[in-house]
Amino acid sequence: MNKLSGKILLITEASCIIGKTTALLAAKEGAVVICTANHTKKIDPLISEIKEKGGVAAAFHHDSRSRESWKEVLSKIVSTYGKIDSVVNCTSITSPKMLSDLTSEDLNTIQDTTINSFVYGLKETLPVMMTNHSGSIINISTLEGLVGLKEHNPYTAFKDVLRSYTLDAAYEYAPYNIRVNSICPNMITTPLLETTFPMNRSNYKKYTQYPDFGQTENVAKWIIYLASDEASFITGAEIVIDSDQIIM
Repeated sequence: MNKLSGKILLITEASCIIGKTTALLAAKEGAVVICTANHTKKIDPLISEIKEKGGVAAAFHHDSRSRESWKEVLSKIVSTYGKIDSVVNCTSITSPKMLSDLTSEDLNTIQDTTINSFVYGLKETLPVMMTNHSGSIINISTLEGLVGLKEHNPYTAFKDVLRSYTLDAAYEYAPYNIRVNSICPNMITTPLLETTFPMNRSNYKKYTQYPDFGQTENVAKWIIYLASDEASFITGAEIVIDSDQIIM
């Protein structure tokens, strides 16, 4: 308990199931949790739930694809709380198509959501953290960014680009005591997985010895650890949460 006591933690697109699970756990661990979304109505119930359980949380409108929106939300956080300790980037989107079937709109949308949101976040967050000579940035990537996946290009390609940004930022900002890490989950039980890829559950046993999908808590606990002072010597790490798929 209280691993994040006194810390200000921002979660982008906190309406997603991993973001929600992380927000609840972070509040339980003592963090002030700033939940953002392009439509705050999506996260109002989450804020209410955190407060009902005795936690501290706030909802801010934030389009993470916009650099100006990043400036605005960070300015609000700093003016209200005086600092920001951790950013958890949950913003992502995919398009399950063969590469030859992708449209220009598909490419632009995935790049804007997956890459631009993260780069703008880094660009605007790092100077704020440099002021305090401290910070932790955690990017939610995917196993497919490491190994690729059929019918998920350019999602997997852009996640690999994200990997390079994460490693470069970790190296460049280590002298400022800013840590940048990524988490690479796969086959985590979410509504999107169940509805978008209904065949995954039946095919799952082809790729793992584990009996079922992972849970969002498996990811959230790692996020809490990386945001905490317990992980003060960890930067540039790629935490793979996939049962045993990457080794099969």
